[in-house]
Amino acid sequence: MHRQNYQDILAQVQTPTRYAGNEINAVKKNLDQVDLTFGLVFPDLYEIGTSHFGLQILYSILNSQENIAAERFFTPAEDMEQLMAAKDIPCLSMESQKELSSFDVIGISLLYELNFTNILTLLSLSKIPFYADQRDETFPLIIGGGPCAFNPEPLADFFDAFVIGDGEEVVKQIANQVIAFKKEGDGRKKTLLRLLSKIEGVYIPSFFTPHWDENGIQTLTPLYEDYTQVKRAFLPNLTLDNFPMDPIVPYAKPVHDRLRLEIARGCSRGCRFCQAGMIYRPVRERSVEDLMEIAKFSLKSTGYSEMSLLSLSTGDYSNLAHLMQQLLAMNQGQCNSISLPSIRAEKLTPELMELIKTVRKTGFTIAPEAGTQRLRDIINKNLTEESISATVENALELGWKNIKLYFMMGLPFEEMEDIDGICKLSTQLAVAHAKGKKGITVSVASFIPKSHTPFQRHSQMTLSQTQEKLQYLKDNLWHKRIKLKWQDPKMSLLEGVFARGDRKLAPLLTAAFENGCRLDGWTDKFKFSLWQKAFDDTGIDPEFYTTRKRSEEETLPWDHIDSGVTGTFLKKEFQRSKEKALTQDCRDHDCTGCGVCDFEKIQPILHDVETNSTASPGSIVSPPSMLPDDAFFKFDIIFSKLDRARFFGHLELATIVERAVKRAGLTVKYSKGFNPSMKLSFENALPLGMESEEETLFIFLEKGSRPQEIKEALNLVLPKGLHVIDCWLHSKLRQRDNTESAYQIRFSTPCIDQTDIDKFLALSEFIVEDLSKKGKIRRTDLRQSVHTITLLDETGIEMVLQQYNTRTIRPTEVLAKYFNIDKDSIQTARIKKITQG
Repeated sequence: MHRQNYQDILAQVQTPTRYAGNEINAVKKNLDQVDLTFGLVFPDLYEIGTSHFGLQILYSILNSQENIAAERFFTPAEDMEQLMAAKDIPCLSMESQKELSSFDVIGISLLYELNFTNILTLLSLSKIPFYADQRDETFPLIIGGGPCAFNPEPLADFFDAFVIGDGEEVVKQIANQVIAFKKEGDGRKKTLLRLLSKIEGVYIPSFFTPHWDENGIQTLTPLYEDYTQVKRAFLPNLTLDNFPMDPIVPYAKPVHDRLRLEIARGCSRGCRFCQAGMIYRPVRERSVEDLMEIAKFSLKSTGYSEMSLLSLSTGDYSNLAHLMQQLLAMNQGQCNSISLPSIRAEKLTPELMELIKTVRKTGFTIAPEAGTQRLRDIINKNLTEESISATVENALELGWKNIKLYFMMGLPFEEMEDIDGICKLSTQLAVAHAKGKKGITVSVASFIPKSHTPFQRHSQMTLSQTQEKLQYLKDNLWHKRIKLKWQDPKMSLLEGVFARGDRKLAPLLTAAFENGCRLDGWTDKFKFSLWQKAFDDTGIDPEFYTTRKRSEEETLPWDHIDSGVTGTFLKKEFQRSKEKALTQDCRDHDCTGCGVCDFEKIQPILHDVETNSTASPGSIVSPPSMLPDDAFFKFDIIFSKLDRARFFGHLELATIVERAVKRAGLTVKYSKGFNPSMKLSFENALPLGMESEEETLFIFLEKGSRPQEIKEALNLVLPKGLHVIDCWLHSKLRQRDNTESAYQIRFSTPCIDQTDIDKFLALSEFIVEDLSKKGKIRRTDLRQSVHTITLLDETGIEMVLQQYNTRTIRPTEVLAKYFNIDKDSIQTARIKKITQG
């Protein structure tokens, strides 16, 4: 029943493909035939969560085991949440539309503190109690993992367990332990949790009892003598075994709609504010050979036309030039492109610069972080003004049109001269390099101290200080080629509260959710007044967690979490920051003694630089070569668009077909220019939500392509709901009469009877007025647009429309403007364009 209701409400939401599932490479198993069901939850909208690489990794690893089924869940948007609550529909998985509460294990990705209320949204809709001690053995085991798990205490009361560190091996160990416990255990959750606590990287919060002293400082008392600290889980090497070779190809508009190649994990540059640079150590690079194997396989399995190189510091990859050369050579004639977000000036070798000239230019980001050299030295940024300027100059010369500069306000030991330095540096760069249509975007955010960093004890700016400094930037960044963007200081304040919070924050989070806080990470959804009410209602002072400076003796909420980086190293780095002393990158210099590596199992994995096969600047791979125009014929492809495929918007449909053509291995014609596009067009653009038994698209394919083979190849790779019916060489003699279109309309309840139809058909005219796209009033005779309407039964009609003054009328317009059928009834109706005769 839930599944049917779920499908019905998809027609009433803004972006139904966020929830429809049915994506290419999604894995759907029979959940009754596996030993373990694992719900993977990303607590944000689909287009954010489906772009997260870590989720793809876990999904691939779990589903590679035949006896485990992993399915995905994302936070519903407000319109969807309201409909689900009104109709009592719980959160359902993307793959099987199975209730979240029915899964054995729920794994929740913890990427961002402002996503925390979204976790409660998912639990609330699924009628799962928020607090772990209120859930008995009938509820799923709930586990969190990701960077926010390195201070798990604000969420400790809600979760049964956390995974600290790399999840690839741990998730398999957890899954296998739960399977064994289901078969042979005593059924008590505490027994299972005790078994899970033996796995390295697993934190069980209920095994630590919190206490607070007279100053409100939390300390934890472990229940077991052999379980007093939780050591981070490490993945020693990045191998093909744990890479998602068949990543899911999402619908809607994901923020990263391309193939992502994780070329390395970890960063050793040692920026003192950067949590990722500490908790993902050491650097582990993938080999060029593995990356090429991944790229070849995954481009074929996904149909993507663009790749991005994923790493905390892409430019530091030892064999970047060699890798790009190999990728470009592989792409000959395939119209694939490589996205390269940022390269430091000192990494731009002549070979790499020539290669970059052939790369599609999207965004290019440089992160000076601070406006003066003094402050950059304090935070160990290891960037000089000369290097920044050279990088901007090189990027603009190589073809980028816009450069994004990222700065922070409120860094330790910051002075107003440093804020003014942001204005001066940005303006100097704009004056020197931003010519013509080229521009610079200056993006500023508040510094938020994070756990396991040298600045973890430092205070955060007050809200008023942040607003004062932001106003200074608004008043003084005046250059016409500079665009200033900033994060809402109130959002930064809240992020800071949870980043270094403790278990006292659980009631705050619950109160905020009950007040109506949702999707707090989205600026247009963030409601600070509701959070203020939650602070007032719970008696929690946000400044206790943000502006208060921690002494060296104070116990920190995350002291029981061992990230691998020692406390001694963090204290030493903080002292060096006060001395403005730089700490060199251990990639190129001596070991800095951070404590992560044991140099046996855990150590940096760096590959020797390939020199022999690197091309000279004069022999760099040229842009993809194309077959001549006369090597292609135009084909008509007739296809149906039914069931869940009706939720594909027209642009989505075009992208889906393009990727299907590439996955099918068909040789297709592209347009000319630096960003070639596939020569593909549609006869009509169907409205969102409408089905069709027969549509036509036109495509240019290589001469010699056989229509039957084209049909068969596409049907093997198209998603369910799209099906090629026929294919033939284009000919004017085969053009069809499109002056009439027939539609079958099924309402959920009776809306039209024969009397209504007879009255309409008896009219000589029925004129309606609306505005054209150019803003002019246009008059349309709906009666002359309708050839006939036939009542099929009490909930179904058939309507045949005909062209009127070259304008295409949709059946929904007739239903709304003459028959006065309400919006909900029209949205939930199944409208299908049918083949006449």
